[in-house]
Amino acid sequence: METGVIYTYTVIRSTSEAFKDKTPYVMAVIDKGDSKVLARIEGYNEDRAISIGMVVPFWKNDESGNPIYRFE
Repeated sequence: METGVIYTYTVIRSTSEAFKDKTPYVMAVIDKGDSKVLARIEGYNEDRAISIGMVVPFWKNDESGNPIYRFE
C-alpha cells in the first residue's frame, strides 16, 4: 500500500458551493519520500486528531488526476 507522511496541513471549514458538502476537510502537503504533493485527505471529522508526521495511505486520484489520501 502506498503511503505518505503529513508534512503540513490545514483544516478547511469554509469553502465555495462546489465543496460545501465536504466541509470540514483537510488539505495537506504529503511527503512521499522522493517528492511532496498537495493533496486532500478524506475521512476527517472534528474528533480526529491530526499531526505533522502522521502516516496516511494513498486512496485514489480524483477526476482531474489530483491525489487523495484517506484517514484510516
